[in-house]
Amino acid sequence: MSSCPTTSQLIYFGVTEYLTNKMKVHDTKINYVSNPKTAFTGTISVEITPSRYIKGLIKNFETSPGVIVVMLIYIERLLEKMEFQYRQVGGLGPILFTSFNAHRIILTSFLVAQKYSEDKNYKLASIARIGGIEKDELIFLENEFVDFMDFNLHIHEEEFNKYVESVILFSRHLCSNSWT
Repeated sequence: MSSCPTTSQLIYFGVTEYLTNKMKVHDTKINYVSNPKTAFTGTISVEITPSRYIKGLIKNFETSPGVIVVMLIYIERLLEKMEFQYRQVGGLGPILFTSFNAHRIILTSFLVAQKYSEDKNYKLASIARIGGIEKDELIFLENEFVDFMDFNLHIHEEEFNKYVESVILFSRHLCSNSWT
């Protein structure tokens, strides 16, 4: 990157690193916290980092920074909704964002954010292939996602702007020694 990163670069970097760090921290808790299986839980741990996974999505689908911010907001909302529902049925621990579910959550949130935010839509088969899952599984996950969200995909401008500011600050904090 150049000596003075663009706002887009800061957003991409901030979101990808935030999600990568979140997954790493939550992965350390897997053995201590009972994390329920959900539609998003895979049977094996995925080795690719969220950062690299999201970069692949951005590259293949020419995704705007706005979509990536919306994706992050959706991920946070989804985890909150899943945890709320888990607690309603007697669950005690938090819903962890781990290497067993992060990639499916990211891909589904990316798909919904892209559909909701952009005029251009890509074929589900293409998104599923790039994301490493079958088209039918992606359709199922999309349906589960919007059900968890109660079909409420709207984001108020103030919330969006707050996330943009937070992501840029986080990115600048991480990069303070890298970019001069």
